[in-house]
Order: sequence, then C-alpha cells, then structure tokens
Amino acid sequence: MKINIYLAVVFSALLFFTNCGNQQANLKNVEASLPAVNEADVLYNFLEISGDYINNDAMPTMITADEVFENLANKAFHVIDMRASDLYEAGHINGAVNVQQEDLLDYFSKTIDASKYEKVILVCKSGQSASYAGSVFQLLGYKNVYAMKRGMSGWNKQFADEVWIKNSGSAFADKLETTPNEKGKKYDYPAIKTGKRAGIEILETLAADALKKTANDWGLKAEEVFANPSNYYIINYWVEEQYNAGHIPTAIQYTPKKAFSRSTALATVPTDKKVVVYCYTGQQAAYVVAYLRILGYDAYSVLYGANGFMNSKMNEGGAVGHAFTSAEVKNYPLVLGSNPSDVVETAVETTATTATTTKSEAPTKTKKKSGGGGGGGC
Repeated sequence: MKINIYLAVVFSALLFFTNCGNQQANLKNVEASLPAVNEADVLYNFLEISGDYINNDAMPTMITADEVFENLANKAFHVIDMRASDLYEAGHINGAVNVQQEDLLDYFSKTIDASKYEKVILVCKSGQSASYAGSVFQLLGYKNVYAMKRGMSGWNKQFADEVWIKNSGSAFADKLETTPNEKGKKYDYPAIKTGKRAGIEILETLAADALKKTANDWGLKAEEVFANPSNYYIINYWVEEQYNAGHIPTAIQYTPKKAFSRSTALATVPTDKKVVVYCYTGQQAAYVVAYLRILGYDAYSVLYGANGFMNSKMNEGGAVGHAFTSAEVKNYPLVLGSNPSDVVETAVETTATTATTTKSEAPTKTKKKSGGGGGGGC
C-alpha cells in the first residue's frame, strides 16, 4: 500500500510538471519531492547483496608474475600497466597498455569490454596501488580484475632494486608489543552524500573519487606510524595467532575477510580518527583501505606492510611468514618504449642477472611522468 501511495505521488507530480516549460527543472523538482534516502544504508545493502567482496574468501584477487608470464600469448588476459609513462617506457610487460589510475574508469567504460577477458590484470610498481584500484573495480562488479603481486618488482630486478628490495627492512622489529588491545566502542557509520539514490550510482560516484587518490594520499611509511602510534587507530589485519606474536603498539586485531561487515566489527572502526591498516605486504591492506575510503573512513595503509618494519623476523619460527626475499624477484623480459608490444618476440633469460629486452621505435606520447613525495607511488 505504501508503495502504491508513493507511486501515486510521483505520478501526480509528473503530470503537474508536464505543463511547465522547463522539463529539466521540473524533473529536479520531482526528485526533490521524493523522500530522502539514507545513502549509507543503500550502499551497504548494495555491497552486501552483490557479494560483500571485502568480507569474502575471494578477496584479495591477486595473480602472480609467474601466471602472467605463462599466459602472455593468451588473448584472454589483458594487462594494464598503471605506472607513469617514463617508467612504462623504461620497461613493461609485452602487450601491457599504459593507463594511469585516474583514467581507469574511462578506459573500462569507453575503450575495452572487460567482460570479454578471462582476467584483466592491473600492474604497478609494488602491487599496492594495483591492489587499491583492483579493490575499487571488484566492488563495482568487475570480478575478473586482478592485481599482480609485487608489481613490476616481482617481474624484473630492474624495478625491484628501488622498490621491494629497498623498502623491506627491520628497523622496528624490536619495537613490537605482544599485549592484545581491545576494540573500542561502536560508532555511527560515516554519512554518505552523493545526491544519488540507487546503490550502483552511489558506488560509482564514490569509486570515481577513490581512484583520484594515489598511494601518496593513502599510504603511510612505517616510521610515521611508529613515531606516534596513538595518533592513529591501527588495525592489524592478521589472524589472532600471528597478531599475538608481535604487532605495532596499540594495534587491534581484525580478522581478515570477516571483520568489516555490519554484522561483525565495522561499527568499531572510528570515524573521528585516522584509521591505519597493515598486513604482511601492504597489498591486502590496500584492498581494505579502498573499501573503507569508499565508505567514508579516513583510512590509510602502512606501505609494504610488516615487510617494511620487521622483515627479518617474519619467518622466524613460522610466527608470521610472508617475508619478502629477493628470490621472489623474477627475471622476465621487458619491452622498451611507448608501444605495448614489439614486433620482435621477447624471450626470457634463465640467468639471474639480465633479462632480454626489445626496443620499440614508436614515437613517445605525452603522458604522466613519475614523481616523488608521499608514499612514493606504489
């Protein structure tokens, strides 16, 4: 009965405004006359009925460099290199197209039909930015979008030296605590005001905003967090046993793939403080941070995760695991220049020191160049 009355009101309003001159203004007036919606509730409901990705065993959707290399000839795989153009031209995966993060939505909507591919693979320098963007696209319903683990650092040592190898360390391995910290009070969820009414429209608006933020915006270095841990609400995204073996001071354990739903612990995440999430590598945390930011939280990831501050202790006694070592760095081939592919077929070298490269002579297009600052553009 309520629905019938509601429709009658809308229909009557439309009939009234039909006789007016400005149709666009009339439609806006009709929309303004409709009952207000709680956008946060609409969004949460939409995310839950569409798979509840962050709290699902499928998360994180990642792919290894090995699998990508083995499928280079597979036309069902589409590789997108998100790095700045100068880094892309210095060496990229054969066939990878260069699309910066802020342009991804346009690329997906105007250039490719993502549904035609078995896997669409996002690649960055370290795997963290690709994970952040991959989370956004998974939430939008692109279930075949994956982030490549370790990024180009896992593909070739040329990039690993300045990324994973350089940023893995143990400077704070002796600053951990083993005392568990309890979750705090429950908060109201952040208000969401996009002006949209349907769940997918609300999500699309928030997703576009999220993709404008790079790792310089949502990434924090370990030294920033350890300097003043009380300034943050720190979330340890490990299972309890690993958390108890040693965590950042004041950090609180949240169970992976379960913690951030309305039926579990999402309400305990504060809305009045910076929320910092860390995992083993920063990649899974980036998935979570993208989700929390879309929901309106002021969320950040510790860059490189625990590998950035306790790498040497992560595999001791099997307490935590997931320690990065240079053995993970592959020696897969690179294509040079601005073309996605080269006419010369690339082949991998088996030595541990050099990789076969090919040179593209195509003219260089004007694209974004890499820069410094902040989180370093993961």
